[in-house]
Amino acid sequence: MLPLDDRFAPRFAENAERHRGNRSRYTFWKGMGHIPSDVAPDLRSRSYTISAYIDVPADGCEGVLISHGDLTSGYSLFIRDGFLEHDLNIGGSHQMLKSDRKIPAGPHIVGVRMKRNGNEGTLTMFIDDVEVGSMTTENIFWLLISWSGLDIGLDRGTPVSHYESPFLFTGDLKKVEINLDDDQVLDFHGASRATMARD
Repeated sequence: MLPLDDRFAPRFAENAERHRGNRSRYTFWKGMGHIPSDVAPDLRSRSYTISAYIDVPADGCEGVLISHGDLTSGYSLFIRDGFLEHDLNIGGSHQMLKSDRKIPAGPHIVGVRMKRNGNEGTLTMFIDDVEVGSMTTENIFWLLISWSGLDIGLDRGTPVSHYESPFLFTGDLKKVEINLDDDQVLDFHGASRATMARD
């Protein structure tokens, strides 16, 4: 049937947006099932904050707080050896950020804040209100996070980061909140040019 429409990426984004309903805040509770990508938070090419509400036992804990994606692409926030870590996995290129200190026992709000600035993003990690790490990268999500969905408290599929799935969280995870800023700019052609330039 004519005319042919080869706008795959824009059409995929438009369809996903109909499901999300232009939401800017998401709350995920411990024990939630796997969430498909087309209804997961859209972190592409925008600023956002991920906050996990946890209680760390006296003998410590480890595991995934939130993961979206799989081995090929996605993001994961997790605790390993007492440190908070975040992996921004863009097509298998791992942008790792690790806290400069261990998370002490007790209740905490931990997470990351991505601030988009043009073609770059600055990722800041926090434990409660204290910054514990940051990095700036050109590798941010432009076109697609992953076909695989989102998990809370574990990573069900092939691992997003350098750990063995499911890497179940062993502490007390109350909830995970994601807040999206209203600065998303989706430039599908620009993303393609940037990818080809890196290659």
